Amino acid sequence: MYNDCILSEDGLAEGYIVLFDMKGVSLGHLARVSLPALRAFMVYIQEAHPARLKAVHVLNTANFINHIMRLVVPMIKSDILSIVHFHGGIHPEGIPVEMLPKEYGGEAPSIDELDEDTKGLVAKYVQWLKDTESFKVDDSKRPKKQSWWSYFTGFSTPAHEKPLSIEEQKEEFFKNLQID
Repeated sequence: MYNDCILSEDGLAEGYIVLFDMKGVSLGHLARVSLPALRAFMVYIQEAHPARLKAVHVLNTANFINHIMRLVVPMIKSDILSIVHFHGGIHPEGIPVEMLPKEYGGEAPSIDELDEDTKGLVAKYVQWLKDTESFKVDDSKRPKKQSWWSYFTGFSTPAHEKPLSIEEQKEEFFKNLQID
């Protein structure tokens, strides 16, 4: 939700640097994570998110991070994995001090101030966010994927459907062919 709001406000950014503070995170939190939801989130971040990630910094890394990474690594592409950095404390290297919140030794507003700004932004878009919850995909409009068998037979239809004649295939081909 927040990403949708920020994209509506600022448009596309050059990229995002994400800070994730593990302070207070326990193994109990890990038990609450649904693997299908985690997979859907990882697909969204890697395939559908309109802005790219520049880096992900995990602060106050817990000693059980290896267990978390065993779950997450199979879902992450290697180029994304290469931008994830783990830090034992709260001072990530390579991030300008003016971008860090005050609690992390930076010059940016405090976390509480940033939290209030975020809540205000989401409140501004609350009706739009509610409206978008009802959006549905019409899978009937998706192009049908050809099976591997169609490469040998020339038919793109499954066995239970009537295959197109050669004339119908030509007609279908030229109908979809667009020439400028």
